[in-house]
Amino acid sequence: MNADFLTNQIGTVLVVVPTNKGRVAHISEHRQIVFERDGNVLEAGLTRWIFADIPSKTLTDNWNNTYDHQVHFLLAGTLQAGKEFVAELKEQGFLVEQAERLFVPFQTLDPHNQVSSDQLRQHHPRAFALARQDQPNTHLLITALRDSIVIGST
Repeated sequence: MNADFLTNQIGTVLVVVPTNKGRVAHISEHRQIVFERDGNVLEAGLTRWIFADIPSKTLTDNWNNTYDHQVHFLLAGTLQAGKEFVAELKEQGFLVEQAERLFVPFQTLDPHNQVSSDQLRQHHPRAFALARQDQPNTHLLITALRDSIVIGST
C-alpha cells in the first residue's frame, strides 16, 4: 500500500507532504521547480506544509516597532503543531512515511535579519514554490479518506 503522506524533519523545520499515490492523492499538488542550488533542471515537486520554530517579532522597523520575519506567512504552524498533526494523521489510519531525501526549506534562514526577510523570495525560491497555502485540516482529510474507502469499495 502506498503512503498517504511523506514527512521529513531537519533541525526545527518539519514538512508534511500529501503524496500523489496515497488515498488522498486528489489533494496533492505539483509545481515545477529547480531543486539543485544553481541548477537548471526543472522537476515536478510535491507541495508541502511547512512547520517550523522560527522566533516571532525578531525584526525592528524604523520606529522601533517589532515585527515578524516574512517567513511566517509560509508556515502552517510550529514544529510542535506539525508533530501533533503527523501523530493525529497516524491515529486516524493514514499511512505516513519518513522520507529522508525530501526537501526541507529554510536551513539557512536568519529570522533576525531584515535584509533576509525582505529578500526571502530571492534567497528561498524553492520554499515559495513548494509551500502549501492551505492550512492542514485533519477533519477534512479524514472525510476524504472515508470517501475514498467508500468509493473504492463500490
